[in-house]
Amino acid sequence: MKSTICIVEDREACEPCLRLLLLSLRLHCPETPVNLFYSAGNAAFLEWVRQHPQVRVHTSALPTGHGWNIKPVAIMYLLRAGFNEVIWIDSDVIVTRNISPTFSKLSPSTFVATEHTLGKERDDANGRRASLWHLPVGRVLPSALNSGVLRVTDQHQHLLERWRELLASDTYRQCQSKPWDARPVHMLGDQDVLTALLTSKEFSDIPLRVLRRGKHIIQFDGVWGYTLAERIRNLLGDGPTFIHSCAGKPWSDGWATVSNPRDYVKMVYLDVSPYTLSAIRFRHQLGLPNGWMEPHFKLSRFLRGIASGHAAATGLPMAVLTDCARVVRYVGLLASVNRYVNATGKL
Repeated sequence: MKSTICIVEDREACEPCLRLLLLSLRLHCPETPVNLFYSAGNAAFLEWVRQHPQVRVHTSALPTGHGWNIKPVAIMYLLRAGFNEVIWIDSDVIVTRNISPTFSKLSPSTFVATEHTLGKERDDANGRRASLWHLPVGRVLPSALNSGVLRVTDQHQHLLERWRELLASDTYRQCQSKPWDARPVHMLGDQDVLTALLTSKEFSDIPLRVLRRGKHIIQFDGVWGYTLAERIRNLLGDGPTFIHSCAGKPWSDGWATVSNPRDYVKMVYLDVSPYTLSAIRFRHQLGLPNGWMEPHFKLSRFLRGIASGHAAATGLPMAVLTDCARVVRYVGLLASVNRYVNATGKL
């Protein structure tokens, strides 16, 4: 099977994470071709990327789509170029080992996505995204899907066409102009549309493998993003293949804007993120300022020191705190629902 990794980026501000992904791929997957679509690539980047012979850079923009909604367009472009398998990886991901074993034994008919983060958008009870798109539900998943890492083959062309079609619809595009918290759950982003399609009757026969949060991929979604249980599992095992900095961008966040204790906790947690700790090994190859990799707070410096910078162990004490906070919040929500049911007799 002729395979390639696909990466798309159009923001120069994200070049640090893009370079880190390419460095991690060169270390762990040096034989795997990478097709990078980077319309913001300047002369300095093109000179730097010459160190990566596995990477083919496309500086021309793809014909349609923008931002994360470009995924089906980019993947179909490569399938039509002669590849049988495309591994999509978001630019804010670092790989920690050779990714080939994750996909090599799968049948060509199997589609791969990742488990959603722990955010409130995770739930897809009764296939609600498919229902909201007025698609008959064909299967129900334990959680919504995240599209940070995908595996697609030439057997999924129809799914890709339908995904592209819905992302290009006027209704979806109008929703994308609204603030994140004002969008309906089935149109939050491209992955919600993908979830709707894969749970619909039309595509429920496609074999689906979901890369599990904590086991295969760290979905670092802020203070809720890397739980105590996941950290312990990674300490006892060999850790995940992918680390996704899906909330909080340490290479570009404003580290001087901490104004209250809540923000302080969030920023310290970001300062000990497994993404940053995994990125440090590449700092001298990055070719860009890397001061953001240094600890910004006394507490994060202390936590890094006592754990020797281990990606799973460094934030473990804070994970205990945030896990307790999440349980308290969940219990409070249940209590509120219970009070409402007792007062109204309705659920």
